[in-house]
Amino acid sequence: MDSPKTRSCRTPSQAVGLAFLLLGFLSLLFIPVPSHTFLSKALNNFAHVPLFGLVAILVLKGARMVFPTSSRFLLQDYIMAMLGVLMLALFTEALQSLSATRQAELSDILLDLVGATCGLALFFTYDQQVSRKWAQWRQFPRKAILRFCVLLLLGAMLQPVVIWAYAYWDRASRFPSLLQFSSDWEMKFVQASDSELQVVAPPEGWKQSAKNKVGQLVFHPKTYPGIRIDEPYSDWRGYTFFQLDIFSELPNSQSIAIRIDDLHHNNEYSDRFNKAITISPGLNQIQIPLDAIRQSPVGRELDMSAIRMVLLFAVNPPEEFTLYLDNIRLE
Repeated sequence: MDSPKTRSCRTPSQAVGLAFLLLGFLSLLFIPVPSHTFLSKALNNFAHVPLFGLVAILVLKGARMVFPTSSRFLLQDYIMAMLGVLMLALFTEALQSLSATRQAELSDILLDLVGATCGLALFFTYDQQVSRKWAQWRQFPRKAILRFCVLLLLGAMLQPVVIWAYAYWDRASRFPSLLQFSSDWEMKFVQASDSELQVVAPPEGWKQSAKNKVGQLVFHPKTYPGIRIDEPYSDWRGYTFFQLDIFSELPNSQSIAIRIDDLHHNNEYSDRFNKAITISPGLNQIQIPLDAIRQSPVGRELDMSAIRMVLLFAVNPPEEFTLYLDNIRLE
């Protein structure tokens, strides 16, 4: 058996080891990771939960090494650990606000605290230093209930990842259709800007099945009202045309624009596909050769294997107007 002197010598070295391990975990927050997709952002957010679950356990163990006591008040240990995690979460977010590749977000701090709660609750069911007052919570069925609650909370935190994973599967299963206004899942990739988008039945005069749905897009008199399809299925190679149907109930023609970006777009007008189209009264079936899209940037070709965004918008319309969209697709 180790003597008290041996244990006292070992404790500082163990505390130093825990500190280095803690710093190692926290350093993961500053590693640049791809976050340009909805799914990768959801994964990055969820990663805070298990990471700070481990951090909370390390903080708890470190506190017990630095402040050893024979008669320990259990709740105080866990409160200290949570406060330590909160301070670390605030500190890391403050550091990330100074980084060019990361952003400080309040939601990350909340995720950190949820992760710490899960980690400490799970550790509690194994904690050998639990006093008699709390020991009953380490017995069946209470510990099983507590572990099940932790799993439920982790499942809730994982839900955005699962939802986005299914949305990507749904997107791939519909390709070469890019947008048909037939599924709530495809609408997760669609954003309206200075406009209103609703899924409605086709207007009178557009001869389609009554079961079909189309997009009703109301353009407000702003600078660039329209819609954006973020992260359409990215690989357009092997197809010939980009097509969409637009129906107008307006008495006169209306001009709108189509813009297509790839993953390498540098935000310059000349580094993407831009095309103005005239929408006549009635049904307009727009067809654009993909070769024209590919050759549109100045000084390079659009990467047809890495399409990132499709935008449909008007430029400074003097008054509000409405168009109907459907069957945005490749052929």
